[in-house]
Amino acid sequence: MASERVTRVAGLSKQEIFDTRRRVTSRAESISYENTEPLLIVEGQGQFLIDETGRRFLDTRNNVAHVGHSNAAVAEAVSSQIRTLNTNTRYLHPHHVRLATTLLATFPPPLSSGVVFFVNSGSEANDLALRLARAHTGRERTIVVERAYHGHTCEVISISPYKYQYGVPEIPKSSKPAWVTAVEAPDVYRGQHTGDDAAERYAAQVADVCGEGDGKVAAFFIESGMSVAGVIIPPKGYLPLAYDAIRKAGGVCVADEVQTGFGRFGEHWWGFEESGVVPDIVTMGKPFGNGMPLAAVVCTTEIGESFAKGPEYFNTFGGNPVCCAAGLAVFAELERLDLKKSATTVGAHLRLKLRELAATPAGKLIGQVRGMGLFVGIEFVQDRETKVPATTETSWVCSWLKDHDILTSIDGACDNVIVMKPPMVFSVANVDTFVAALCDALAAVEKVDLATVKRTPT
Repeated sequence: MASERVTRVAGLSKQEIFDTRRRVTSRAESISYENTEPLLIVEGQGQFLIDETGRRFLDTRNNVAHVGHSNAAVAEAVSSQIRTLNTNTRYLHPHHVRLATTLLATFPPPLSSGVVFFVNSGSEANDLALRLARAHTGRERTIVVERAYHGHTCEVISISPYKYQYGVPEIPKSSKPAWVTAVEAPDVYRGQHTGDDAAERYAAQVADVCGEGDGKVAAFFIESGMSVAGVIIPPKGYLPLAYDAIRKAGGVCVADEVQTGFGRFGEHWWGFEESGVVPDIVTMGKPFGNGMPLAAVVCTTEIGESFAKGPEYFNTFGGNPVCCAAGLAVFAELERLDLKKSATTVGAHLRLKLRELAATPAGKLIGQVRGMGLFVGIEFVQDRETKVPATTETSWVCSWLKDHDILTSIDGACDNVIVMKPPMVFSVANVDTFVAALCDALAAVEKVDLATVKRTPT
């Protein structure tokens, strides 16, 4: 690391913490900004993270803290409940049923009268969704979207082209299970189809693969907003056509809302609502507990009944009283602070200011600004006509922003998209701070020897 801090945290210096982590954990676990200087984060407040020296960083990337880092209401709910009881879910508890009832009320029919499974993570939720689909259809074949990411268990890595196309120990690069079929991501900027008929043409691929083999499908998985793919949101018309093809093939439709649920798109609770569809199964995770291990699967009653015909399902701490207390507090804070409306207003301001920047000489590297609510992608290109990705420039800009107290995330197939999914308390003033800093960064990158730039892990 570039420097040694005199400040010690829990008796350790920053250098000691870094060295120990490198010694006792696998290098498969990346550390953000390791190419410049990693951060030692010791506190969070709202939309800010704070390091060991008291330096505050504007957080544009951590959607786990959905209603803000260290939210007082969530902290109090968790603290109060853990002082009283935390035990497994074989026992009755009011928090469990209240949270399930509150969650179901956010869905359109028939999911609003469906069933809830509480789990501990988004990966676990998607793994369970696969089991539900197989139990209901009696089939295994699953259709997924290229560049998708659904989690880190062996099964959901198998349906995550983002992982298996890059290669992981469990699945070699360019290999996938025979029961998985991948269709093109419905990317209307960099994909094969970018015209007015893009939705229909991408959906036609789904219909075509449904007809392959015996024509029988178990499930279609798609993220309502594809984060690691670089903020790809299905174009209008795509999901209705794709869902229709899947259901005609006897399959069920799974909406992965781990990144986009709980009002992040603004107007609706769930991203799939923007497309005017209703899935059969919905998975959610990261934001539900505002940092506590709380996730869920919601499915129709019919699918729940099919699953109940198999072995007993038991999840020791999925939906435990402490995590359910956190979930109830998150819902209360979303309502109290009117954060769905805020996501609409602040997100619109963010996209407007970014597009204004793109229209200036300073913003010439900005190829496209896209997204909904507080789920926004900024794709950087060397040339807007050829769309050659500005990968190295994006990496440098990300590090520059960190050095100027703003944390961002890089994703996309070409590692050239800054993905913004901040805590929902992100404000108009925060937007203005970010866009002004981005303008300065884009001016500065023009003077950089890009041959010296190292990739920024985020």
